[in-house]
Amino acid sequence: MNHLEIKHLRMLCTIAATGNMTKAAGMLCISQSALSQQLKDIEGKLKVDLFFRTRKRMLLTPIGKRLLKTAREIVGTLEEMELEIARTVEGDRGELKVGTQCLFCFKWLPGVMRTFQKKFPNIAFEIGNSDHLAKELEAKRYDLIITAAPVADDYDSVGLFEDRMVCIMPEDHPLSARPFIHFEDFNRFNLIAHVDKGQYRFYQLMLRPKGIEPQRFMAVGQPEAIVEMVASGFGISILPHWAVVRSLASNGLVARPIGKNGFPLSYQAAFFKKRQIPVFQQEFINIVRKNVPGNRQST
Repeated sequence: MNHLEIKHLRMLCTIAATGNMTKAAGMLCISQSALSQQLKDIEGKLKVDLFFRTRKRMLLTPIGKRLLKTAREIVGTLEEMELEIARTVEGDRGELKVGTQCLFCFKWLPGVMRTFQKKFPNIAFEIGNSDHLAKELEAKRYDLIITAAPVADDYDSVGLFEDRMVCIMPEDHPLSARPFIHFEDFNRFNLIAHVDKGQYRFYQLMLRPKGIEPQRFMAVGQPEAIVEMVASGFGISILPHWAVVRSLASNGLVARPIGKNGFPLSYQAAFFKKRQIPVFQQEFINIVRKNVPGNRQST
């Protein structure tokens, strides 16, 4: 352990969990170049490769897999110890109010809430929809807000997970043969969304400025209802990939990227700039990172 420090063990766990240097750097709140250099340095000191570098994913070497098991045990023990110390110093009572600007986050938030409340049974937890990040944070409506929108410099933000938007449609839809969907294709078909045009960011930011108008726009409130409407042939829809990937085959649907390079999403937790946030708020962020689709650690 002369060469290995806790930051190296956390780095190993994070890269292994995400399989991607960009995602791992975002979760560790450092630049990708700094993370690459950190990994290169520790591999040089250990005189062994911890990962195989492929075009699509970082894969653990046999030595990396053995070290990962120990790293998870050490990091897990340390995090539990840090929590216990923080509870003693700060107390374990209070409240955490979380807002989300993505309706589809409610697919995984209940599980995160259960895990959080097992660790902090005396913290009152509140969750709701967020419509205006700045106003709600300033009014202390929420302590933190989960968003995929850019966050102004007036607020702190930390990366949670990466995803991409996809267009879903029936397997026999005319667009299903395409490797990806062009923006102009949305002129030709009905578009089903979870909010109306005025609130639908994809329409306002990507379609409307290009003069693209769907044949018909339908606002359907619930994600499950959107999937049913698409499966029944009423139109196509744009959804986060993780929100629909498990239900595609069972509903006779396929998903296609939007644009040749896809339409990426970066989810963040935004909150007021503070010197130090409560330990239970930081732990909520850690739980989200470990439990949302795409970030779950594999064994």
